[in-house]
Amino acid sequence: MEVVKNFITDTLGLARYLEDNLPSPASDVFSLAERGEASILVPQIVMGEFIYISMKGRLRLADPKGAVKQAVDELRGTSFIFQSNFPEDRWDIFLSLDIPELHDRLIAAKELTRSLSLFSTALYF
Repeated sequence: MEVVKNFITDTLGLARYLEDNLPSPASDVFSLAERGEASILVPQIVMGEFIYISMKGRLRLADPKGAVKQAVDELRGTSFIFQSNFPEDRWDIFLSLDIPELHDRLIAAKELTRSLSLFSTALYF
């Protein structure tokens, strides 16, 4: 039985995936997930930030509110993308990290204790 790989996406990765505008390495990760060979965790902060930037018009969307609702519904309906909650015991980790960006610090603090791979499309743009 093949081991399913687990990844965590940041907001840019999620947005670019939904826009079908991923660089090759990130696209490969989502392709693995679509084939059932991986799963992708979406921290709540990523979902919140995605909705926020979409509603602020920072993504290429003709109808931001409708597109966000459709995207959230589609994400909930996938078999390979899962939301990840932020447990209270991670705040000490959050405070100890040397990551300047708030959202990235929350993502790292949440998932640092797990054996998962974080991929960021920011590395490829």
